[in-house]
Amino acid sequence: MEKDKTRTSTGGWSDYNELEKTITVGIHGTPELKPDEKATYLGEFKERVLVALTKGQVAETAIYPDIIQALQDKRTARMIISGDVSTNDANKYYQAARKYSKPYLIRHDQKYKSNIGLAVVGNDAVDVETIEVVDREVRLAELGLSTELIQAAGKKICNTCYDLIEKVAPDELINYERLTFIDRLTGEKCPVHTD
Repeated sequence: MEKDKTRTSTGGWSDYNELEKTITVGIHGTPELKPDEKATYLGEFKERVLVALTKGQVAETAIYPDIIQALQDKRTARMIISGDVSTNDANKYYQAARKYSKPYLIRHDQKYKSNIGLAVVGNDAVDVETIEVVDREVRLAELGLSTELIQAAGKKICNTCYDLIEKVAPDELINYERLTFIDRLTGEKCPVHTD
């Protein structure tokens, strides 16, 4: 009893005696480290995340090259996608994970409510300075690409536009195709040059 009276309270788990710990675990479950951080990053510690996209970024037509690079990284263990993201929006990332033989899982738990829609994570801590990816449109506009060209992702474009992307942002070529001679014969035009 004397020991309990002299105990200083720091508010931590170590302040409990064994009986109190057992009762607390029985009632509330095992205490979890950094629950807010794990709720933000789809159940993972921030230091394990190589790269993360918001739900809005996952929903874009284009695939983010940052995810492709992260899936190729030897430190990557898996890709996690929020259950709030539609299957249609996430499908391009499922295919990328399969292509690079990385497992992916979908987390539907209500406690993972944040704006993060996709995270590529490792089993151990990784030394990544910036986890969240800059919006694709902002990044490409800073490189001097027109809004029309940026929004033409997933479409066929003329050689001039394709060459411009190849010069300014070659990692973005995964989101574009060149118009072929047959495409032009059938009347298809570059969405950037509407005239």
